[in-house]
Amino acid sequence: MSRFLRTTLVLGLMALLGDTLLAPLLTFGHIRPDFSLIAVVILALAEGAFAGTVGGFVLGLIIDTASPDRLGLSSLAKSLAGFAAGRARARFNFGIPAVEGTTVAILALGHDALHLLVLSWTGRSTFFEPLFTAALPSAVFTGLVAIPLIRAADLLGLLNRDD
Repeated sequence: MSRFLRTTLVLGLMALLGDTLLAPLLTFGHIRPDFSLIAVVILALAEGAFAGTVGGFVLGLIIDTASPDRLGLSSLAKSLAGFAAGRARARFNFGIPAVEGTTVAILALGHDALHLLVLSWTGRSTFFEPLFTAALPSAVFTGLVAIPLIRAADLLGLLNRDD
């Protein structure tokens, strides 16, 4: 089995199991980790910007099927996060948990801010109150949850440091 296929399958399974089984257990009010975003970031760090963008689009599209009125919004947000993580991987310092967690937290905040921006533009939500009460704490929590998952991906050999 090719390295790319193995990485994609493992991370897709992590996103599915994380979002369906673990995230409900780790939810505190509106604060919930985004395992699919963590999987997209790890895929982008492992395989590059193209794989991160495509993986983000596919995972986002699967998530968007649950809310057809916002079809494409998660795909766009996760694709942008995957692209940004893939472009930054050459400058990414593997093995420093603070850098890994902060990177995921910043990407999660951008992901959620894009969601809130589109929803506020369509008049379905405000922007600043949910940004500070839900998106920012969720982004920090997602960054903290991502640290052991990125470390595990590195230990499993999914992250390639050679390229």
